[in-house]
Amino acid sequence: MEEGAAGGGGGGGGGVAVAGDRSSFVIGLIENRAKEVGVAAFDLRSASLHLSQYIETSCSYQNTKTLLHFYDPNTVIVPPNKTAADGMVGVSELVDKNYQASKKVTMARGCFDDTKGAVMVKNLSARDPSALGLDTYCKQYYLCLAAASATIKWIESEKGVIITNHSLSVTFNGSFDHMNIDSTSVQTLEIIDPLHTELWGTSNKKKSLFQMLKTTKTTGGSRLLRANLLQPLKDIQTINARLDCLDELVSNEELFFGLTQGLRKFPKESDKVLCHFCFKPKKVTDEVLKPANGRKSQF
Repeated sequence: MEEGAAGGGGGGGGGVAVAGDRSSFVIGLIENRAKEVGVAAFDLRSASLHLSQYIETSCSYQNTKTLLHFYDPNTVIVPPNKTAADGMVGVSELVDKNYQASKKVTMARGCFDDTKGAVMVKNLSARDPSALGLDTYCKQYYLCLAAASATIKWIESEKGVIITNHSLSVTFNGSFDHMNIDSTSVQTLEIIDPLHTELWGTSNKKKSLFQMLKTTKTTGGSRLLRANLLQPLKDIQTINARLDCLDELVSNEELFFGLTQGLRKFPKESDKVLCHFCFKPKKVTDEVLKPANGRKSQF
């Protein structure tokens, strides 16, 4: 599905509705002649922005396929093909051929502004820009900042909201700390979904690795499990911290069952609750008020 640049949308109550959507991710994609690709993945449910930039080493755009499979976006934002130079339409064509379930939005190339993107990320990030290393990244990762500019602009326009300053969780090139598993391997190894073959039939009781391990108590926990299976962590410090937590839970039965009971009282979608503080509705303009004022005078 494809549409042009977005118009104004509704985002009442200061939140962004994603309940009816297949996914909560909106992704901006742009590439240059050197086959470098910039990606900005915005999670509307958790108010987080994930930025990546990399060189595509294959004609099949395998790195981009892997990321799109990982995020499973409901909307993909790209620049127009008609005004693009040769060799700069690969990601757009990839979306057309392989991700028809996602809504494709074409925005003017001017919306992919890396300078504005850098300013937006600095202003919206909950962390200090120096902690993000943004000053270092600005020139090196200009494509993902350009993608961020278009993505944020579309979300604010389409959803009718303003993103609150210093509210977003921003990560740069998260793939450095994680391994990537290509989409074909994910399918063959039955990591997320079981294979449905003629031999087994579509109603077989086979389970994927994700389905077997999914004993989480919250929706956020389920998403985190899925993310770690698709992109396994390789940061030793974080892995050791997780193992320490696991040792503590295994050795302390009272703590384990206490946490289990406590989690049951938490909202299933705690990210969704917190997200309401990150978005505020745009102010009603005079143009919107005119029809209402006209009806009022008639009374």
